[in-house]
Amino acid sequence: MRTEPASRVVLEIDVAEDAVARAMDQAYAQLVHRVQVPGFRRGKAPRPILERHVGTETLREEALRQLVPEQYSEAVAQTGVSPITRPSIEVKDAPDGRGLHLTATVDVYPAISLPDYRQIRVAAEQTPVTDEDVDRAIEDIRARHGRLSSVAEPARRGDFVLLTVVSVPEGHERLQPGKELLVEVGGGLLPELVETALEGASAGDERTAELPGATQPVVVRVGDVRRKELPPLDDAFARTVSDRQTLAELREALREKIAAERTAEESRALRERVLDAVLAQATFDVPESLVEREVERMLDDLADHLRSRGLTLESYARALEKDEAALRADMREGALRRVRSRLSLETIAEREALSVSEEEMRAEVENLAAELKQDVAKVQAWLAEGGRQEGLRETLLRRKAMAFLVDAVSGAGTPAAAGSAPEPAPPSSP
Repeated sequence: MRTEPASRVVLEIDVAEDAVARAMDQAYAQLVHRVQVPGFRRGKAPRPILERHVGTETLREEALRQLVPEQYSEAVAQTGVSPITRPSIEVKDAPDGRGLHLTATVDVYPAISLPDYRQIRVAAEQTPVTDEDVDRAIEDIRARHGRLSSVAEPARRGDFVLLTVVSVPEGHERLQPGKELLVEVGGGLLPELVETALEGASAGDERTAELPGATQPVVVRVGDVRRKELPPLDDAFARTVSDRQTLAELREALREKIAAERTAEESRALRERVLDAVLAQATFDVPESLVEREVERMLDDLADHLRSRGLTLESYARALEKDEAALRADMREGALRRVRSRLSLETIAEREALSVSEEEMRAEVENLAAELKQDVAKVQAWLAEGGRQEGLRETLLRRKAMAFLVDAVSGAGTPAAAGSAPEPAPPSSP
């Protein structure tokens, strides 16, 4: 056995002549019952007759179909390697012409060297919610509930202008002559030079904007200037936009909502920083096959997301002026980090003897059923197919390892015990 970069090993396997002969005998015994040879009942044709009928190479292929996997499995057991992919096996005659020589190349589980993560420190960050944060949230709600009213004043930034396109340069798709648009001045819907030209315009004005490289200017006619009227900040406003009875209650509810969102985001960011700190000191080769598998998974997830929006992966790639190969290349770095994170968390779970209880599995199944709005029994049946249940258990175990690691590295508390509830899934989870 020899080791190659990226956690790949090559097994050199010598197969004795008598083992090849036994495999040929077994191949004959099986083929003779499957192949009808003219002049003989099925299973009764002598071997020389069968060989002439199907060809010696067919008999040899049948023998190798059983012999090669057996020899490979024995070599794996003897060397103690942990394959993670199907092997690529080259079969040649032995140098002395007696027996066979197999060369099996396979990716194996890497030897993972992690730092002493208990000695790493990453500070948790907490940003309190201020009155200004609540004020901004209130103003966002006011803006969504505002009403546009015509004003007999020149347009200013933030106003809305109802305009008709008079003329545009050739090839400009967004602006078409005769098209009527309602545009927020400074909102970014139109080219910046066009929106700048609208500042100070009144109903009936024509405005012109020269676009860089264009053969003719953009000309628009202003039909109306409208300004957003915001509702007054009072208890009636609170009752209109929420189930709260007073403005003070609405502000408190918004403060709690912002705090919860900020806590969730800070927890996610802390997990990222903790993983970064550990991965920066971890050393191991990642098999290319695992990275490619992760890229495939990311592409599938992207395709599913696009389908939910009525789009395709092909149209998405065209919009970015890329092909699938370029998309794969863009995803490779993220896929590599996911794989390194997953392998590290699995190693930590093993090192710390973490496990997932049946109670935790039941609770997660119930959570999945609630999210999917499905019956628990249906979700359990779905998980029982294709190894999904074991996949869920592995995901929960990585969550638990992530929670343990965050506690150990951030100093947020004592490391999570093996039976503690799992945290939200880390970025490396599938």
